[in-house]
Amino acid sequence: MANLIKNGDFANQGDHWTATNKENVSYVNGHCIIATPDSISQDVLLGSEGGGKFMISARMKTLPGYAGRVTVQPLPTGNPVELDVSGGQNWTIKFKEFEAPLATLKFTVKAESNDGTFDELGSYFSDLTLSKLL
Repeated sequence: MANLIKNGDFANQGDHWTATNKENVSYVNGHCIIATPDSISQDVLLGSEGGGKFMISARMKTLPGYAGRVTVQPLPTGNPVELDVSGGQNWTIKFKEFEAPLATLKFTVKAESNDGTFDELGSYFSDLTLSKLL
């Protein structure tokens, strides 16, 4: 299955990703580290095939006192899908299958540090993958 996310392994640092605050995002050894309350995001265009069944997966890790989240928001309508990791979690792989409405034109994929000391790096992300299932 092809990964619809560009540079989901962060091999090319922040290429294809938009940071809310570049000062609070670091790219090291194929992963992205984000400080609270910031995030990175990417729009994933779907083309003519639209919605259907998808799977989102990510490797995530947090320092004690931090939390991280990956969100996939189908657009123009649809419910967001979230992968969460709580404080002090070693590297773990989270994944979820979901159904996107047929009218879906794109997804906004966001990785964020949603808890922890402000402006300190504490939420780690790697290998973000969004695949269409057959």
